[in-house]
Amino acid sequence: MTASMRLKEYSAQLASLVLIILGWEIAAQTMNTNALPPASTVFATLGGLVADGDAFGPLFSTLLRTVLGFALGFLLGTAYGIFAATFKTFDELTKWLIQIAIFTPTLILIFLFLVAIGRTNFTVIILIALVVMPMIGTYIRDALKDFDPDLEGMAVSYKVPLHQRVTGMYLPFLIPPMLAAGRIGFTLSWKVAFLAEIFGFPNGLGWQVRQTYQIYNVAGLLAWLCLFIITLIAIEQLMRFVERRVVTW
Repeated sequence: MTASMRLKEYSAQLASLVLIILGWEIAAQTMNTNALPPASTVFATLGGLVADGDAFGPLFSTLLRTVLGFALGFLLGTAYGIFAATFKTFDELTKWLIQIAIFTPTLILIFLFLVAIGRTNFTVIILIALVVMPMIGTYIRDALKDFDPDLEGMAVSYKVPLHQRVTGMYLPFLIPPMLAAGRIGFTLSWKVAFLAEIFGFPNGLGWQVRQTYQIYNVAGLLAWLCLFIITLIAIEQLMRFVERRVVTW
């Protein structure tokens, strides 16, 4: 994608965001109800949280849990995907388990982990890893199944060392799907951490949303939610930028 095309894409995205915020402001002013505070009020509240420094502690807590849980889930998922694509028996034995893990509602897992492990950072990290791992593993497994077997046979016939095959064939082939899966997996991890905090894990963005909800502070609730969304968008755009740089070839 050229720089002009990318600029048009960003311009369109920014314009749509402005239209959403403008529509929100007009709707709130028209309805004149506490159930939907104007966008100006919400962003003023968010600005106050940032200016006072109150936003950074919860943001860091959620971000730390998300990064650690995602990293663990990504490593486990990548390892599973490689093993499942390499050993058909292992794939058949674990396919239903992975499907069950994918289909299990996240809320059920949150409640189970609350009871079994308790309200600790370790609980959230393991929870995120278990939710993300099946998705990453399935993505990597399916991507590896598309690897050209003739290329591998040629490398074997020419007696190419294993480390050269890994660095010269498998890794370049896996980098694009790994980056794509990582971007989707991090988004999922961020949402799981947020949801887990709402249902009982303190000192995070989700916990702040729960606290503001309990006192019917809708403007504060939406301010914390906007911080959650803005952070996710920024990280997702950063990951897209890294992805474009890495796979320019």
